[in-house]
Amino acid sequence: MEIIERIYQILDQTDKKAVDLCNVLKIRTSTMSTWKIRVNDPLAKYMKMIADFLEVSLDYLLTGEETSSKKTTSLDEDEMLELYRMLPDSKKYEFKGEIKGYLKAISETQKYLDKEKRLSV
Repeated sequence: MEIIERIYQILDQTDKKAVDLCNVLKIRTSTMSTWKIRVNDPLAKYMKMIADFLEVSLDYLLTGEETSSKKTTSLDEDEMLELYRMLPDSKKYEFKGEIKGYLKAISETQKYLDKEKRLSV
């Protein structure tokens, strides 16, 4: 299936309209009609905007298949990232410094505990 066919298929399956997509792309509806009639795919510069409008991934738009992206973060990590993103930009640097200081303190504490353990043996 060609990309333009996939676009029209997704439009048919959703409540989205081709005219609205054309408005987003800032093209005439006749341009999109020409793509459909000639079975030509849209230019690469439109692909991301089309995928976003249709609420599909670029992979799906281009191939018709979703690539399985493995989630590499835990829920706790996602929460930390979300909290970090909520910080004003001016405070993000400060926050990173605080975390680095905390990690250094943990490391120093562990070194002390390891030394105490060796001495007590």
